[in-house]
Amino acid sequence: MHLTSYQLPPWVGLAITVVVCGGAFWKGEREEQVAGAGLLLSLLVTVVLRDPRWLGPQWGAFIADACLLVLLAAIALRSRRYWPLFAAAFQLLCVGVHVARLVDPGVRAWAYATGEVIFSQWVFFAVGIGVINTWRAGRQPAISGLPTADPGATRR
Repeated sequence: MHLTSYQLPPWVGLAITVVVCGGAFWKGEREEQVAGAGLLLSLLVTVVLRDPRWLGPQWGAFIADACLLVLLAAIALRSRRYWPLFAAAFQLLCVGVHVARLVDPGVRAWAYATGEVIFSQWVFFAVGIGVINTWRAGRQPAISGLPTADPGATRR
């Protein structure tokens, strides 16, 4: 009998975190760096305060996710770029999963954990796209000699 595991190895999430947050600190501008720091702090609080039994709501993760939502929403409201909107939207979905677990205790631990992992990874991907766009915009003027434009911003 062949048993199949449908979960990714733990090093995949760690690799995504290191690449995105490291890239944010190395090649990102202030917005990406603040978002990267918020992601790292939220992840640290979530890991330290995690209830390994998953019997009820993960209160530490809920508070960390709500604080990260406020941070990403503030970045999105001040930024002229698009990636913070997507990051804040996916973070809102993370908080929504917590709220769903609070409202309906019938939400099983597997669905709760899976929703948290999927939506939090999309937050990381949104920040990663922001880092890539910022890095590419910083390289573009050196190649073409054109004036710099705000990466992801609309023209006015």
